[in-house]
Amino acid sequence: MAGRRSNGEGSITYDKRRKRYRVKITVGWELNEETGRTKQIVKTLGSNFKTKGEAARALSEYLDTPFNIDKRDISFSELYERWITDRIKNKSSMWYRVKGAYKYCSMLYDKKFKDLTILDMKKCINEGTTLVTRGKYKGEIRNTSPEIKQTIKYIFNHMYAYAMEARIVDHNYAKDFSLDKSVFEQQESEHKPKKAFTDEEINKLWKCMEFVPFADMIIFGCYSGWRPGELIILKVEDVDLERECIVGGIKTVNGKKRTVPIHPLVKDIVTRYYNEAKEVGSEYLFNDVTKAKGIGLSRDQYLSRFNKVMEILKFDKEYTPHCTRHTFITKAKSVGMNEYILKRIVGHQIKDLTERVYTHRTLDDLKQEMLKIKS
Repeated sequence: MAGRRSNGEGSITYDKRRKRYRVKITVGWELNEETGRTKQIVKTLGSNFKTKGEAARALSEYLDTPFNIDKRDISFSELYERWITDRIKNKSSMWYRVKGAYKYCSMLYDKKFKDLTILDMKKCINEGTTLVTRGKYKGEIRNTSPEIKQTIKYIFNHMYAYAMEARIVDHNYAKDFSLDKSVFEQQESEHKPKKAFTDEEINKLWKCMEFVPFADMIIFGCYSGWRPGELIILKVEDVDLERECIVGGIKTVNGKKRTVPIHPLVKDIVTRYYNEAKEVGSEYLFNDVTKAKGIGLSRDQYLSRFNKVMEILKFDKEYTPHCTRHTFITKAKSVGMNEYILKRIVGHQIKDLTERVYTHRTLDDLKQEMLKIKS
């Protein structure tokens, strides 16, 4: 006896000898080249259902899920690719964070996701490693830092939520444990205080700009206040050279799609990168044309080039890409830039209701305040 359904929706049959119901589903079609006819490729979803109702529910659940029966055995790496494509905006700051942390999860790549255990996840967080494949530290094996551990936990939490939606698992085991307190204690002890470049160092950057690659990009950061993750994803279409401003931003409601004036001191830098991007056919403002493709910069590539400039100029090793943003904020405060306009430019939250809702700031207002920075 078979439960009749539309073609491709599966079937339910009854085994009289075993007194059990069997569910079959169509997973594809096979062409007979001699006859020109096709036949269904059928797989068994289950063959031990006691009642027809149980069999019907199992078939219904299968038909509702976006993953077919083969993908119920989907590996960690396969599910990761689906999740990051569906749920994380390409080239966003979180996309870069996740891609970087995922490299430390290689011990899980080939495991069936539904078979993961809490012990597997904890081991990955605490013992995961990655091999540096290029640059100064090529060949070095790196362990998970406190920041990486937190991002890996984020990946587990959200991949499980995604897998539950697809009915691959029925419980989010990643939420059954927390990171050890020592992770946050280590992060606090290793936290580097924010530093601003000195006037002498900025002058040195200006002087060497023509012969030290990417020194000009660091200068631009010091006179614009973009977060490093925002800076590397600025697009050519975001730049308005005529109005002398750039529209972009990520991370917070206040940071997204904000207008930042181009300071006159760095307009030539922006124009040069703008024209270069047009020449190489890149949608991104900043590119490394010395690369084979010459299109765009990843977070790791920007960090590598930043560190190279610091090394060449013998600057303090404590400097990080975020220091360009801190340098801008320090400069702005030192010249008395309006605090609310500064917050608008750098994408910080404005708590004052009147300023946030009722005060309209024009591009000219922003430019006027930006011009307070003379050097």
